[in-house]
Amino acid sequence: MALIKCPDCSTAVSDRADKCPNCHCPIAISKSNHVIENIKVVEKNSEGCFLQTLNFGCVAGLVLLALIIILPLLASLFS
Repeated sequence: MALIKCPDCSTAVSDRADKCPNCHCPIAISKSNHVIENIKVVEKNSEGCFLQTLNFGCVAGLVLLALIIILPLLASLFS
């Protein structure tokens, strides 16, 4: 008996178990060669960390620019 990781929650599960005791994900293992058949494929995010940071920086810059333009206009209206 060996312990394997659940493909869903990474909990240690017996290789003879039918499902994970934690999340109840089915564990399908070939008994002859111990190959996991139930593999969850996770797609990698198409945007990298650099592009996400760049997007956040652009949005933050636009908000600051809008505040710089709007605040003097509001100040001149109320004075």
